[in-house]
Amino acid sequence: MLNLRVWAICGYVAVIYWISLHLPALKMLFYPTLGAFCFLFMSRSDYRGIGRIALGAFIASLIGTLIFSFVPGIMALFINTLLIIQLKHLLKLNAPPVLAVSFIPFFSGAAEAWHVPVLIGVSLTGLTLLLMGVDWLEKKLPDMSWLPIRRQETTKAEQAP
Repeated sequence: MLNLRVWAICGYVAVIYWISLHLPALKMLFYPTLGAFCFLFMSRSDYRGIGRIALGAFIASLIGTLIFSFVPGIMALFINTLLIIQLKHLLKLNAPPVLAVSFIPFFSGAAEAWHVPVLIGVSLTGLTLLLMGVDWLEKKLPDMSWLPIRRQETTKAEQAP
């Protein structure tokens, strides 16, 4: 049985993908690393930590975009990787997708490079707010046993054979 978070995340990814298909200006709203962030955030309820990771991803995408725009060639990717790894250590982020989002400007193209940080910020803010809403809903309506998508919470007695 799937919990409410899983249903919410699957719906979120589907909606983001639909938007990116139907609104060409928002094509980069859907990016593969969004799935990694969903998986990373799904099991966390520390929203301060989630916020730090989302902020780190936004900063990384901004740095990647700046470097892509002003440094030519392969050296740009090298410098970007070096700086983002240092950023991860500085902010103590244990989130590999942060490095991945800094690469997006390198494959999205120059025309859309400046959309990347904004769209990453929007998509991760939306994901964080969605998960906060699901968490609030699960706490507000604890007796949702009739709902098959309820969060599974087992006691030690239920786990014993």
